[in-house]
Amino acid sequence: MDYEQMLQAKKRELEEVIQKKRDLMMIPITETVDELSMYDQHPADLGSEMYEREKDAGLLEFYELELEKLNDAIDHYKKGEYGICEVCGKSIEKERLSRLLNTTLCAQCARDQVRENEHPAQYDLINAGQMSDEGETFQVAGYDFFEDGDGSSSS
Repeated sequence: MDYEQMLQAKKRELEEVIQKKRDLMMIPITETVDELSMYDQHPADLGSEMYEREKDAGLLEFYELELEKLNDAIDHYKKGEYGICEVCGKSIEKERLSRLLNTTLCAQCARDQVRENEHPAQYDLINAGQMSDEGETFQVAGYDFFEDGDGSSSS
């Protein structure tokens, strides 16, 4: 089976899953519970149903994103650009393509991208002690953070 057939088969499979999820989302939540009336139900009684509905909405969004990526991969295949890494321009490994049909990165570039994202920017923030060492201050309730209530410095 060549890549085009694999891409088309995966596309059909995703489209079926998306349609089933959409059909399920169209059913009113009142029909999914075994209660005759919703008037006597406490809002918390529907918590599990709401959780499942929100989970289904998240999964639907995920599947739609995957379908979009798959359509992009099909377009790349038609243009003769399928299997080429978007970052380095080298061929993507066949083993990687067989597992991740819609990948746009070779294994090395994917590893590099993961390494870049392992240390988010919020870890680069400095703490109050470092700010004090650098001579910086910030205010809490109108007082500098390192001041006592009378305005004198606590350090």
